[in-house]
Amino acid sequence: MYRITVFAMLLGLSAAAQAGSEKPVVQMDRQAPVADQVRQVEKALDNGDYAEISTDDRAQVRQSLARITQRMGDRQTVQELPATVQNEVFNDQERINTILTRAHADSRQVCQHTRTTGSNMPKSRCLTVAERRRIEEKGKALLNDERSYKTLSPPPAGR
Repeated sequence: MYRITVFAMLLGLSAAAQAGSEKPVVQMDRQAPVADQVRQVEKALDNGDYAEISTDDRAQVRQSLARITQRMGDRQTVQELPATVQNEVFNDQERINTILTRAHADSRQVCQHTRTTGSNMPKSRCLTVAERRRIEEKGKALLNDERSYKTLSPPPAGR
């Protein structure tokens, strides 16, 4: 019983440590100065916080940032813009927030600790959520291809 309690406590501490080290999602809002937010998003894209963002999504974010910067001109906040331009900037901000939220969820790294048969030494395997999904999809596709190959091809002669 003591071992189980200690193990559960250690497991809880390691999960809390991992959750605390996770970086928050970069989000754009209407109140903060826009130039600072644009720099923050560009910095997050450049330093690898969003490793699993696709090139198309990265291009959309950069285009939206360019449009926002162009519309802002020398103004600091969105409230200083006319109402129609505010809506356009807000739409671009929401597009950026949606893409970055999805990329952040896919870029989250999850570690799995397993023991190899015949060894007491645990091995860690850390992959992002998107990498795990790709591996799972490739495995399913390989399994389906193998099944369809076996059902389509006739058995060898002589058996």
